[in-house]
Amino acid sequence: MKIALIGRDAHRVLAFRGSLIRAAQSAGHEVIAITGHTDEATRASLAQAGVRWFGAPLHGGSVNPIKDLAYARALRRVLHAEGVQAVFAYNPKCLAHGPIAARKAGVQRVVGMVTGLGHGFIGHGLREGLVRSAKAALYRRAFAACDAVLFQNTDDLQELERCGAVTPAARPRVQLVAGSGVDLTAFPQVPVPEGAHFLMIARPLREKGLAEYFDAARQVAQDMPAATFTWMGPMRDSNPSAIEADTLRQWLHDGPVRHVDEQADVRPWLAACSVFVLPSHREGTSKVVLEAMATGRAIITTDAPGCRHLVTQDSGMVVPVGDAKALANAMRSLAHDAAQRARMGEGARAMATARFDAAEVNAVCLRALVGEGFVAAHR
Repeated sequence: MKIALIGRDAHRVLAFRGSLIRAAQSAGHEVIAITGHTDEATRASLAQAGVRWFGAPLHGGSVNPIKDLAYARALRRVLHAEGVQAVFAYNPKCLAHGPIAARKAGVQRVVGMVTGLGHGFIGHGLREGLVRSAKAALYRRAFAACDAVLFQNTDDLQELERCGAVTPAARPRVQLVAGSGVDLTAFPQVPVPEGAHFLMIARPLREKGLAEYFDAARQVAQDMPAATFTWMGPMRDSNPSAIEADTLRQWLHDGPVRHVDEQADVRPWLAACSVFVLPSHREGTSKVVLEAMATGRAIITTDAPGCRHLVTQDSGMVVPVGDAKALANAMRSLAHDAAQRARMGEGARAMATARFDAAEVNAVCLRALVGEGFVAAHR
């Protein structure tokens, strides 16, 4: 089959879908990627991985229906021209528009993966309520066009059931999966380094908890000057909740956190840290947390959808959402206890192996894409 991956960012296709691509190719399928526009280096990396790339005018931070219509039309043109037989759509806007475009292009199998609900499902103001209603309507249409809808956590499924996006008719096509999984061979367990070295990898969005991380780092550094704190991520983002680059530069100037730009290969940075931190307000299932777990790192995250289910008392700590003081206390506790960091790192690796093996997730995705074990959607 010719399978099209429909996602937001071309430069994240191999990082987030690489193991699925390899599994599909090993089974004899051809894979193409349709994303927002990108640079020549990224296109070359995809080509080297055997993936042909196609661009579509995706405006991820926009709620402009005219731009969304142009995006859907571009998807349909590519899918039809390429004779695509199966579609795997992920990321909120791609999931909202990709399945409908696929059906109009005559695609035989359509699979959607809910990788998170986005900014509109975090806040509780009037604007967020309007965004939720609009997204729920889009998802309801999209899910009706899918042969299978994969969810990464039960919180997102229940939220979309409450708002009517997942209807009783669509529910039989829903399946829970262990996030995007983690390639346990590509991310082997490595020894935990000495010292307290904290790492956060995230886009510069307020809902990722970046402000809390910077605040907590300042608190911990006051009495533990030997501890180190790193944030990896781009300085700019098109999302409406992005933190301004000038604000980030000021935080970096005033505090102990050092900045590293987004990296194609995060493994050396995970190996160099002793604790991985993600104080997010909501996730689908964070892939980078899974990668840190596979590396054998203690995890500190929040009691939020898509986060709390990744951590047990044997593998890390869970703190309240938006609570920089509680985050600092958790970081300080692990900074003082090397033995606990090591024990939790062992527990994290064991949990990644038992519950989040990418091979199992990929098998579910491929069965859905080729039509095994799922009820076909009504045309």
